[in-house]
Amino acid sequence: MSHLSLVGNAHRSSESPRTTRLQLRSWRRFILLALIAFVLGRASILHVISPFGFAFFVILNERGGRATRTAGYAAALGAWMVGGLPTALLMLLQFVLYRLARRYVLKQKTVNYRFIPLLAGSVALLSNLLVIGTVWTKMDLMLALADAALVTLLGLIFIQCIGLFLAPESSKELRSEQVVSLVILAGSFVMGLSQWTVHGVSVATVAVDWMVLMLACGGMGIAVAAAILLSLLSMLSHNGTLADAAVCGFGGFLAGLMKETNRFWMGVSFFLSVVVLSMATSPDWHGLFATAGAALAAFTLYLLTPGSLREEFASFIPGTAENRQSERDRVRRMNQLMTEKIEQFGQVFEELAVTFADTGENAFASAQQLVTHMVSTSANQVCRGCARRAVCWDKQGMQTYQAMANTISQMEVSPRGKALPTADLKERCCRLDSMMGVLRYNLDLTYRDEKWMKKLYEQRTLVASQLGGVAAVVRAISAQIQTSDRIALSEEEQILAGFEELGLYVDRIHIVSLESGKIEIEISLPAAGGEETATRMVAPLLSGILNETVSLARMDAKDHDLVRCSFASARRYTVQTAVAGAARGGRLVSGDTHTTVDLGNGRYALAVSDGMGNGERARRESKAAIELAKKLLRAGFDEHLTIQTINSALLLRNQDEMFTTLDLALIDLFSARADFLKVGCAPSFILRGQEVLSITGDGVPIGILQNIEVQTVTEQLQAGDILVLLSDGVYDAPRAHYDRTDWLQRQLEQLDTRDLQSIADTLVEAAVRVNLGEISDDMTVVVAKVQPYEPEWASIKLPRVEGLRRKKIVGRSTAGA
Repeated sequence: MSHLSLVGNAHRSSESPRTTRLQLRSWRRFILLALIAFVLGRASILHVISPFGFAFFVILNERGGRATRTAGYAAALGAWMVGGLPTALLMLLQFVLYRLARRYVLKQKTVNYRFIPLLAGSVALLSNLLVIGTVWTKMDLMLALADAALVTLLGLIFIQCIGLFLAPESSKELRSEQVVSLVILAGSFVMGLSQWTVHGVSVATVAVDWMVLMLACGGMGIAVAAAILLSLLSMLSHNGTLADAAVCGFGGFLAGLMKETNRFWMGVSFFLSVVVLSMATSPDWHGLFATAGAALAAFTLYLLTPGSLREEFASFIPGTAENRQSERDRVRRMNQLMTEKIEQFGQVFEELAVTFADTGENAFASAQQLVTHMVSTSANQVCRGCARRAVCWDKQGMQTYQAMANTISQMEVSPRGKALPTADLKERCCRLDSMMGVLRYNLDLTYRDEKWMKKLYEQRTLVASQLGGVAAVVRAISAQIQTSDRIALSEEEQILAGFEELGLYVDRIHIVSLESGKIEIEISLPAAGGEETATRMVAPLLSGILNETVSLARMDAKDHDLVRCSFASARRYTVQTAVAGAARGGRLVSGDTHTTVDLGNGRYALAVSDGMGNGERARRESKAAIELAKKLLRAGFDEHLTIQTINSALLLRNQDEMFTTLDLALIDLFSARADFLKVGCAPSFILRGQEVLSITGDGVPIGILQNIEVQTVTEQLQAGDILVLLSDGVYDAPRAHYDRTDWLQRQLEQLDTRDLQSIADTLVEAAVRVNLGEISDDMTVVVAKVQPYEPEWASIKLPRVEGLRRKKIVGRSTAGA
């Protein structure tokens, strides 16, 4: 009992620090929300209508939890301090009516938040009319309608920003409507401070100036907009004039202009601008001293504001360094969690691959098990009830087993199992004819079992290799995510400096990779003219900074104002293709299948598959091979593992003798190196000027043997080289020619055109013509030309922006390596 008590105390003591932190955070949030509600309860427009406290209570009641929604009742206390008991009772009446309407009108626990402000406005209108009584004047009705409309409008505004107070750990990338709603909430808060003064200095004016200084870290635009908006809202409570709004706006402009300096000079510029302009706008010295005193107090308060609070405040303002750093930290944490989870999946696949590969069996042990099982089964069938069973198996069991095993060995080597029993078995067994018949029958069953056991072992080995390939792909993804996290932040700042040099505005830059040949950068641009800017300005500028040609890979709409553009390394080579073909006997369905596809990883694939035979059945086999190869290569699988997987898949699905060839060429678009993988197919050719090179390979087609030999030939292509891949129907067309490869080379040498489609058509026509106009087999010709990539726009070199030195990532894993 005491032991359990100690364990419980230890558990509570380990949990207490975290619980205490959560409780402190909850209490601080409650106090902050109660303070906002209290001040909003004091706020009013022209001292006539007060919609702010009730609107805040409604939104807090819907979005807050049980512990925070009660903070909204502090608005009634603020109303009591300004308007006395009648005003407080009116607000409490609104609270009660809303709670009743929420329970009995909108009964759902979760409703569309767009209806909540409408319900609040209706409650505000009803409560105001109830307080007025039965005699309504036009003024009373107008004020009640205005209060209801403002409650609805403020509810729609507050609902945009209340989540920032309730869930501070959420994303700090604020939308434009959230920024505006926060400023309006701050202006409403300032209106609640309008009647407080300290030695003749308005607390509301000090609050406005301090908020403008805090927002100035976001630049001139947001500082000026916030200053004017806050000043105009403050005017609704008889606190300030239009001249004061203009002065505050100019002060915010200067403070935002000085954001690259420290906070002292930002405050000095704001204070001096307010004092100098107020000398020209203030009607008397008393007003000047009040304005200057408020600016000085705000300046002092800004200097005394803790750095952590300023950084936290700045992290919510778009465009600030703190906001960018906060988003980077959040993305880095998400990437770290994602990497850990992906690595766990990779380890699971690796463990499964090891489990399937390591069976602990060998051929000798398996054969012994089959023989033992065969002897045991035969003995149970024949020796049961035999008078000599006790002698043969109880006393001389080993000798009897050996005699039957020797007989089985002779039956295996004899044709059709017609071997005679051994001398030992003749001496021991009195039911020899029955025993030999059962042994022959069980031997046939054992052959069948051995065949399926072997097939099961082969498929288990295939599954192990495929799981290993999946694990390699998962490891490559994890390594890519980790690489993107190691990109230095200074490189993003350097690219931003280049954009500022050209006067280009970008919302955000995220560097995924700077590895040579694998550059990937995401940039958010204004939606208006985004594609033209990305193509003509951003891509050339990135090419100049990175010393490598960069092009626009894709562009997605982020929202109505921004588009997300992805820039990647431009391939140094491009591939143009053409195809020609004909089905056997002029039919509509050909047994050949081809593909020309950009794999998306810097490689281009050309493939031709010839299904054995012709017609729909042959087409199904060749199409299955091509489609599976395309998906596996795009997923990042090694090409040899891809072909082995296709071979095993066709073996499993074939119930009859159907198989296919595969001619695969993989072209590296950065180095122009080509890997030719040939499995039971016809030769390929490279047309280089007037020279013709042949690429040959031996081997059986896919789907015949479990283990096939994949021959790989690597060739370094040159700009202007033309590749020709063809099926057996074209290669075997000249039946009378002994050397068909030589015949095809001469056909290519005699070509007087370099048009790809003309080359493909000419080869098919020549194959038909040499066969006297007969199409005896399906024919397919794929022609591809390798050309250097020419960017549409030249790189932009800026003298004051240094180029980035890209580091090549070492040890990057690839699938199947």
